[in-house]
Amino acid sequence: MNRFIILLLAISLFGCSKSVDIQLEPQAQMFLSKDIKQQVTITKQDAVYVALNDWLRTHQAGWYATSGRFPGGVYIKSGNYGFQVIESKVVIYSTLGNEPKAIYIQEINKGELSTILNLAK
Repeated sequence: MNRFIILLLAISLFGCSKSVDIQLEPQAQMFLSKDIKQQVTITKQDAVYVALNDWLRTHQAGWYATSGRFPGGVYIKSGNYGFQVIESKVVIYSTLGNEPKAIYIQEINKGELSTILNLAK
């Protein structure tokens, strides 16, 4: 019986998705995994900025807590957050510490955010 209660508690803690309402600041810094030293400033006029900001606005639900590092893709730093777009996921990082810390993750469909992903190739 105790195992059953512990299992239910674990599922309720880790199995629930969260809503996240984060939008990009008016200006953000973009880094490509193939050349991490090069950064590009993006604004509301850039297609990459618009694609990610619109996607974040329409995908506020369905985020799961995460940790660790995820290789590749495109990384965009905006305010206290970083956003990594990789082939099948978007990862949100907190940038308040010395190094970015992954905090939320959400799956994306194939071809979704291709405007951003094509830059990583």
